[in-house]
Amino acid sequence: MRALAAVILAAWLLPAQAQQTASYDPKDFKRVVFKTRYEREVQFRAAAIQVAWSAEVLCDATTEIEPFVLWSLGTVGRRLDSDDLSLYTEVTGMDEQWRVAWLDEGAPDDLHVGDVVVAVNGRQLPQGGTRFDFGAILRGSSPLSNSEQPFWDVMLQAREEAKAGKPMTVTLKDGRTLEVDTQTGCAGSVTATGFDHEPDRFERNGAVRVKIPANAMLEARARDEFRWLAAFGTYFQASEKALGKARDSANVATAFVVGKILAAAVPGAGMLLSAAEQQAERAIAVDSVVGSADLFANEVVAAMGGDVNAGWRLNERFAELGLQVDALQMDAFRLSNAKEHAQRVADLRAAQARAAAAAEAAERRAQEEARRQPLVLPVR
Repeated sequence: MRALAAVILAAWLLPAQAQQTASYDPKDFKRVVFKTRYEREVQFRAAAIQVAWSAEVLCDATTEIEPFVLWSLGTVGRRLDSDDLSLYTEVTGMDEQWRVAWLDEGAPDDLHVGDVVVAVNGRQLPQGGTRFDFGAILRGSSPLSNSEQPFWDVMLQAREEAKAGKPMTVTLKDGRTLEVDTQTGCAGSVTATGFDHEPDRFERNGAVRVKIPANAMLEARARDEFRWLAAFGTYFQASEKALGKARDSANVATAFVVGKILAAAVPGAGMLLSAAEQQAERAIAVDSVVGSADLFANEVVAAMGGDVNAGWRLNERFAELGLQVDALQMDAFRLSNAKEHAQRVADLRAAQARAAAAAEAAERRAQEEARRQPLVLPVR
């Protein structure tokens, strides 16, 4: 009887399964992949701009930075065939033209997401180039990849011109030219792409460019995780003077003083710094440059009002998923440091909030006392 029931059930389910199979589009998976990669890359690039603005006081070299992200399908790090290019355009609205992908509130009112930008400061935006990396052969990767460098050459020159006092302008495909208000931030660039031809590799080109592995960028979800990744890269562009504030004077190579970067980067630094100085154990031992970058990123995210735990939690996911993320992968020592540091920063912020509340209460009491004082008129 049970066997008969199973046969009947299978016969009933078969048409439904056949119908589902017939309606399944094998491109659906690619649609999800393309949309996800695009959205996370734009989130990361927006975070990189916001971090560069916020960390401006920590960088020796600064420049003016635009309040928008431009994106072109012509610069993906791994070439797609014509069908995939069409599918990518279908799900993202992006193509091989340079289109606006993100706007900060400081962008011109007449500039909109999806607008095609053909020139910046009067210079035509190139459609991308090809990069040859001989070292990639030794690493077992393809030496050829699409490159955004021609685009960045135009943007970086426009940034420097804005720093010198020349307003930045963008020319749209419809012929309009808009003037853009820029904001001072760290020079250089922290980049990542969803089609990285070496998605597991961290790359640093002096203080000019840092590449975050695609594996790390694509696993990020929350705003503060993207900001943490961008801040990690920004560490390598920050000034020695700023980094010195985070080092213990007894051993500049192996200690990170909690709260010093945070104090330098946020208003009300004196109050926060006083709280930091009151700690009996302020310095956390670090064993590498990347270990310091972890803690620097924690404090930059905290300075932006974010979750100081975002970085180490993201790193735990890297480990759980077995993702290869090169220099961003924390070993047990770095992870322990990041957790301890996050807790200390949280304690500092709580102390700052209590001190601010006490100061406000004292000010209110002083004002109330002043109102209670009798009015004394001068004797004539």
